[in-house]
Amino acid sequence: MTKFTLTVATSADGFISRNTDEPPQAWASAEEQALFFRDVESADWAIMGRHTHEAADRPLRRRIIFSTTKSGWQRPTQLWLNPGQTRPDELADLVGSVHPLGDGLILGGTRVHDWFLAHNAINRVHLTVEPVVFGAGLGIFSGSSGGDPISEFTSRGFKVQSDVVLNAAGTRYLALVRQEGG
Repeated sequence: MTKFTLTVATSADGFISRNTDEPPQAWASAEEQALFFRDVESADWAIMGRHTHEAADRPLRRRIIFSTTKSGWQRPTQLWLNPGQTRPDELADLVGSVHPLGDGLILGGTRVHDWFLAHNAINRVHLTVEPVVFGAGLGIFSGSSGGDPISEFTSRGFKVQSDVVLNAAGTRYLALVRQEGG
């Protein structure tokens, strides 16, 4: 059975970026970036939306890219598909001939997060909260208008498993898991 981990960096006020063109590496700490790349390297496949893919296109990485305008294998390791025409439990079969999907890494953006949440398919969350304030921007989920990023998950049935301060600036790294029945 495939397990899906959402890895996300947020501002202290709960935004994943100021706009769709701003990648997290523009404002995230070196410690967050090291943990992010650890997650990327350990995953079988990364799942993301078109904007996230285009912000950091990596032709050789295994990616499932959600798009309503493109579909099919655009590269030998990159499957584009319309999320409205599939479910999380079907993804492993779609990519299995290229590489098995046991551990999927959800990278975003907001609508990708929404899709996995709506399908109750987020098993684990790796949340980095950076000590920066945006005031406005893209929320973790649609309808999020900022606020405490941790409560974005705890209010949706996740519980904090660990909470570590990564650096002197106060960057926090949390692991959260879905509670039974959540």
